[in-house]
Amino acid sequence: MLEDNSLTNPAGPSNVDFRDNVESTRIIAETASDAIITIDENSRILFVNRAATKIFGYATEEMLGGELTMLMPEYLRHLHRAGLNNYVATGQRHIPWEAVELPGLHKSGREILLELSFGEFHADGRHYFTGVARDITSRKRDEHRLALQHAVTGILAEAPSLDDAAPNLLSAICTHLEWQLAAFWQVDTGQTELLHVCDWRDQSDGTGAEFEEVSRELRFPRGEGFPGEVWARNEPVWISEFGEDQYLRSAIASRENLHSAFGFPIVMGKEVFGVIELFSSQTKEPDPASLDTLAAIGSQIGQFIERKNNEAERIMALARAHEARLEAEALTRRLSALQRVTDGALAHLSVEAVISESLDRTREALGVDTACILLLETEADELVAWAAQGLEEEVELGIRIPVGKGFAGRIVAEVRPLIIPDVEQADLFNPLLREKGIKSLLGVPLLVSGRPIGVLHVGMLKPAQFTENDVHLLELAGDRIAMAIENARLFELEKTARASAEDANQAKDEFLTILSHELRTPLTPIIGWVHMMLNGILPESEFPKALSVINRNAYSLKRLINDLLDMSAILSGKMVFEEASVPLASVLEESVETMQSYAKDANVQLTLRINAEAARINIKGDKIRLTQSFCNVLHNAIKFSPEGGLVEVACEATPAEAVVRIADHGDGIPAEFLPHVFERFRQADGSRTRAYGGLGLGLALVKSFVSAHGGTVEGESEGQGEGSVFTFTLPREVPLPAVSSKPGQVGANSADGKRTRLLIVEDEPDTLEMLVAHFQARGFETLSCASATEALLVADRESFDILISDIAMPGMDGLQLITAMRQRDVFQKIPAIALTGYASQKDVGAAIAAGFDLHLPKPVDPGELAAAVERLVAARDN
Repeated sequence: MLEDNSLTNPAGPSNVDFRDNVESTRIIAETASDAIITIDENSRILFVNRAATKIFGYATEEMLGGELTMLMPEYLRHLHRAGLNNYVATGQRHIPWEAVELPGLHKSGREILLELSFGEFHADGRHYFTGVARDITSRKRDEHRLALQHAVTGILAEAPSLDDAAPNLLSAICTHLEWQLAAFWQVDTGQTELLHVCDWRDQSDGTGAEFEEVSRELRFPRGEGFPGEVWARNEPVWISEFGEDQYLRSAIASRENLHSAFGFPIVMGKEVFGVIELFSSQTKEPDPASLDTLAAIGSQIGQFIERKNNEAERIMALARAHEARLEAEALTRRLSALQRVTDGALAHLSVEAVISESLDRTREALGVDTACILLLETEADELVAWAAQGLEEEVELGIRIPVGKGFAGRIVAEVRPLIIPDVEQADLFNPLLREKGIKSLLGVPLLVSGRPIGVLHVGMLKPAQFTENDVHLLELAGDRIAMAIENARLFELEKTARASAEDANQAKDEFLTILSHELRTPLTPIIGWVHMMLNGILPESEFPKALSVINRNAYSLKRLINDLLDMSAILSGKMVFEEASVPLASVLEESVETMQSYAKDANVQLTLRINAEAARINIKGDKIRLTQSFCNVLHNAIKFSPEGGLVEVACEATPAEAVVRIADHGDGIPAEFLPHVFERFRQADGSRTRAYGGLGLGLALVKSFVSAHGGTVEGESEGQGEGSVFTFTLPREVPLPAVSSKPGQVGANSADGKRTRLLIVEDEPDTLEMLVAHFQARGFETLSCASATEALLVADRESFDILISDIAMPGMDGLQLITAMRQRDVFQKIPAIALTGYASQKDVGAAIAAGFDLHLPKPVDPGELAAAVERLVAARDN
């Protein structure tokens, strides 16, 4: 102990004055582990000890005589000079002189952190300063690492999940260890890629902004990129300086002035859960202590994740057990009050009655002043008050609460109960709650299978503290009310569905009645005339008339069946339309020609007018369906025209469309029926006393066919007795140049003059006999078979030119027959026609796929069948 500037020891007092002892001072300075430096008032170094050479890396002679700023970073030198000059001039200090921490500069150019203390003495009227500098770089690093470990421990202790912890972890790591950029990557559930979770960047400058943005869009398989390498190696990786092409993002790192990188895995058990990567704008050499620290943090984060997973499982288990226990304990207390609510809710089958009764029982059970039920309108995303007690104005005013707004809106948005102890302090969307003087509120969501359908809330006119038991009771009441509301809704839906089904059944019955009538009506004259002809009742002179009636009614039946099949194909989505370039004029001419005989029988004049431009129009589409569309409208126009009436067809052209108008001067269309004229099974007069028959399908088919061609059809009428006009618009196609073709040889003889021989296969004897008679009358030779098996035997010993076969036959059907024939070389090119009652698009496709060249549905016009045979003969010969 120093006492009166002398050293006290057992030998007695010493007369040595250590204050002025230069040798003692020198020994102290030279043996000190801290740097000791003396400068003059011009900052010139006058003295350094040995420790200074170790700390700063300079030799003593290099420092002596130099300026003290050589031991400072560039950015501090001007501050030092200004501060020293100011102090010499004024005596005012600009920094503390004891234990101040400032960066120093090593000879190598790296910064070192120093703890500095200064002293001053005077000699010869000049100022001199001595400073003690302690290198605290390692200590600070240790402190930072320790602070980081504490920070990480705190973050993980407070965070409820990894999503909450991750951004704070990156911030803490970068802040304590001086990295500028960090990213967290997580292995996906398939263990195939690293996905970007979050990142952190020092916002003090723009360094790393582009790098950060690009990283967010990337994914890294194991072993690819820097994070992928860390994942694959399952150990920390330190890169002091990025290579130009070392990794996927190296070029961006170079542009962003990022030099060093460090990555470490997040390990959970033995598996890598994710990777944290760090980047610095300075070149950082590997630091073993930092490596160890961050590796430990990676394991610590992994343990946190595993712990949170286990906690979540335990919490769920405890919650289930707790809920079960509370439910059991409270069941007896709540049962009585709850049962009354339940009985009231389930006693009614309408939503309004359920809600009204439930509110009354709920108020009684909880002893509250107000109760209200709001139901959710999902399309508007709003709650609407349906019923209230004590808050009737809420219903009367039709108050609507957006989901997420105010008291009730938050309950639905968050799907949880909500208590407001003091209404005056709450954020309410509905001002009526305050105006009615309500002080406290409790509300719960009405849930059906976990889905909110509304809100049940109760209120008190005096401040109240709602308890957990109140919440549970209101939740249970809400569950039962929600179930009752849903049951009532389902009952109403079922009642509506039942009414719709009954209406549908009635419509079906009416349709079947009409269908039966429409089938029986043409069958009656057919059967009657045939009976008279077969039994000799009818004179031969009346045979032509009888055959004309039979033919006309047979075509009515065919038209009826075809309309039903077409509508079935449209409704099932199986209608197929051919796409070809069709001259519109030829379609109209064929349609008018087809309907001329019907018009003649009805004594109605049918005219066609096509202007020169329209005559050159082509339509892209299906000629058969277009013809059918025009024929359906013409059929109606003729049917509803009086004797001596006129039906006019006119076709004009616009630059983009063809316009076809079919006008008649007949019965017209009632104004109330006009909007429904294209609906299927709809007729202006569907009663038993109607003047005209039909199923009401014709115009519905027209609408479907025209729409499929990209066109429109509209009906107009001035009313009953004023006639009607139907206007078609169809997109026009650029006319194709005419291509001449050589007409094929048609008729019963082939090109070599021989008679064409037909093999006809049909299991129905009457149809087979009719077909044979018809073709023989046209000059064809025929071979007839009643089964496919017989046809194969005949084909082995007889030659033929064309096959006509039914499809549905016992034993072997027509598809199996054509398949077997096509497998034989001699029959591979024989033309074949499928003639069958199976007429759907699916059946057509199956027949063609099996090997038939043509599919004709029954009933078939013998003339059409003969024309088809002649076309196949001509095509074969050509």
